[in-house]
Amino acid sequence: MNISGFLAIVVISVLVGTTGQHVYGQYGGAPPTSTANDYKISINSDKASYAIGETITLSGNVSKYEENRTLQITVFDSTNKLVLTTEIPIATNGIFSYVLNNEKLSKVGEYTLRAQYGTTHMKVETISFTLVDNTKKIDGPIILEKPSKIPDWVKKTMQWYLDGSISEDEMISAIQFLVKEGIIKLN
Repeated sequence: MNISGFLAIVVISVLVGTTGQHVYGQYGGAPPTSTANDYKISINSDKASYAIGETITLSGNVSKYEENRTLQITVFDSTNKLVLTTEIPIATNGIFSYVLNNEKLSKVGEYTLRAQYGTTHMKVETISFTLVDNTKKIDGPIILEKPSKIPDWVKKTMQWYLDGSISEDEMISAIQFLVKEGIIKLN
């Protein structure tokens, strides 16, 4: 075989190889899309601090309900040691409310709660709360913080509705939940 025959074979091989890749890329289907953070969570506790032994009420919602997903809750102490792990049931409208008995949380200090919905394509949400010694005496006046008029999870739910991440029916269910829980009062 002469050199020109060899070069012709090389050129044809390169053209077939690159054309084949182009065709596969063009007709082999759409490139995979990233679905990271498809399942968003909004979670809040009813207070910023609790006495040891006091129950903690968690509430919020998930952006997309899926029957085979669970809301995993993990609680870590101020040294980042795992203290508690549990699963919270989610209603089909994506809303949840859960009473967490903090008997496993026995040390005064700051705690971090991490919530994740399922194990894939999810975003982990983090909130913090403090446990205080319930035997401490408080000297002087007690100054209460003015609570927010609209909880953060409600604001996030409204944003998801405006973005089209949740349906009108899911938004109505969220409003009904707020009325039922006494957060919104109707005359």
